[in-house]
Amino acid sequence: MKKRFIMVGILLLFFLNLNGQEKLSDNQEEEKIFISSEMQRYEKLLHSNSISSYSSVWFDVSYYNLNLSINTNPQYISGIVTIVGICGQNPDTMLVLDLMNSLHIDSIKVNGAGSTFRQETSWFLIDLGYLFSLGDKLTVEIFYGGIPGSSGFGSFAFDSHSGIPWVWSLSEPYGARDWWPCKDHPSDKADSADIIVTCDSVFKVGSNGKLISVQDNGDGTKTHHWQERYPIATYLISVAITNYEQFSNWFYYTPADSMEVLNYVLPEHLTAAIENLPLTIGMLKIFSDMYGLYPFINEKYGHSDFKRGGAMEHQTMTSTTTYSETVIAHELAHQWFGDMITCKTWPDLWLNEGFAQYSTALYLEKKYSESAYWNYMRNQLSNARLAVGSVYVNDTAVVRDLFDGRLVYSKGASVLHMLRHVLGDTVFFNSMYEYANHSSLKYGNAETKDFRSVCENVSGKDLGYFFDEWVYGENFPHYTFSWKIDQAQNDNVVSVSIAQPAGRINPAFFTMPIDIKLIGKGWDTTVTVFNNSLEQIFYIPVSHAITEVQFDPGEWILRNILEEIYPAFSLSQNYPNPFEVSTRIDYCVPSRTRVKLVVYNILGQAVVTLCDEVKTMGNYTAFWNAAGLPAGVYFYRLQTSNKQVTGKMVLISSY
Repeated sequence: MKKRFIMVGILLLFFLNLNGQEKLSDNQEEEKIFISSEMQRYEKLLHSNSISSYSSVWFDVSYYNLNLSINTNPQYISGIVTIVGICGQNPDTMLVLDLMNSLHIDSIKVNGAGSTFRQETSWFLIDLGYLFSLGDKLTVEIFYGGIPGSSGFGSFAFDSHSGIPWVWSLSEPYGARDWWPCKDHPSDKADSADIIVTCDSVFKVGSNGKLISVQDNGDGTKTHHWQERYPIATYLISVAITNYEQFSNWFYYTPADSMEVLNYVLPEHLTAAIENLPLTIGMLKIFSDMYGLYPFINEKYGHSDFKRGGAMEHQTMTSTTTYSETVIAHELAHQWFGDMITCKTWPDLWLNEGFAQYSTALYLEKKYSESAYWNYMRNQLSNARLAVGSVYVNDTAVVRDLFDGRLVYSKGASVLHMLRHVLGDTVFFNSMYEYANHSSLKYGNAETKDFRSVCENVSGKDLGYFFDEWVYGENFPHYTFSWKIDQAQNDNVVSVSIAQPAGRINPAFFTMPIDIKLIGKGWDTTVTVFNNSLEQIFYIPVSHAITEVQFDPGEWILRNILEEIYPAFSLSQNYPNPFEVSTRIDYCVPSRTRVKLVVYNILGQAVVTLCDEVKTMGNYTAFWNAAGLPAGVYFYRLQTSNKQVTGKMVLISSY
């Protein structure tokens, strides 16, 4: 199944510290260690040299069969990988697939017949000997072996724990070619896969889908057959092998139907796993209620311990180093957003990571309380304020930006947090459900425009402004906010002034609905204004005497606020006065206007112009150095197109 330009990221988490009954971890030191290991893994990515796939675009993979023997002493992998695919547009007589040359190809068959081939550094070319036609089916068998390399986060590792061999994979983003021949590009999902692993009989093998059989070969080895019958991206195929302890929990999604949640954990981790991993059942219920039934319900969900650091959302069986509740929730959410629906392009990575990050907040809200949600989201908003660039990462060559936790994870989550308030809870959750169950997206791929389209169809609103500024734009708004009882109208009208600094480019300013809370003695109300210009004044009728006005009191917007008493057009007495040589002049401008501040002598002649420019609403200071001028009385005048005010000052000495 050809799905172009998919990308799923890794987890770069920001942890939640909750109080009392909402505290999710009693071991904060363990979380600190996890953050450190996650950052080390992230830093490794920054220096990795990922090679783009050279695989033939015209070949559309529909099925993988990995039949592998994995030896730990000596460390070696060998086997047969069968790839079935369909010829698309413009087929060639040569087929290119991906494999690092640390693994040696012995022979290749195409549709059962031997074929010649040439192996290069990270790919190999097969001479098909025939020009196939559009729609023709090809079955390619690759016989190979060797010691896997490690071009990504570990790709394929021969490791150990407590002196016991431990093998695991993490192929994201382009590490599958380090251990098996494939079309190593996430844009081409296979419809199904079989992962068959022969290894030492004392080991268990964790992988994708359902465990069909375990066969004792009578020679000290066993063969484990896992079968994945849902579409799967190449990098999500995984194996994890050691002397795992195994236990299961069950997700009852109807009174009569259940799905196994299968956990493969190290013996030394068993107690902690039994204590913490059953929380997954509640998560499955909460996410299924929000997004539709767990997408791989006919197979399983589960976890397998690995060593890389952090966690990775391998389809139906997450690999993890921690049992932290927020981490487990994030990875489970990826089964909907990342595994079932995979972002189509690298820049759209936020559709995976932002969604999983925000889903964690929703899980905390549903399980614990609103305050748990807000504790988590305030942390995300705080991190997002440090983000640089757009959530839609335009420069995918800079991996640091692509996997920036502040940008793609926290700001991505913040975008959904804001969208929730813009749409309202009912419409927002209906939109999320519709997106997860859309017939053209489910088990396929999506772009930002697809998610926007769903939200607009459900809400009936044009959300172009929102996605343009929050997904494709940069930064966040800095508001100047002030209010007063508008006496020109009457005492029953409050004027609220909102301004953003000029000079920005993308966007020039942020358009947003903003909640304004008006508070009087024993009374309050909240109104929503639609702020869609650089400077704007809203006149709000009230029925009570107002003592306080709050801007976005619910913290729904990623923003900074400078709150001021409503400024009047005013000119302060210069200071010091009288003065020698220099003095300062403070003045206030109530709205954006051209301002002129001029100093005159006693004869009314202009001596110096201190300001002649457009100013936005705010307080300003001008300094005048009178060196060389005669002592005496001077006047200073502040003037706009329709107002002016004059002050008097005395220069004692200018020397």
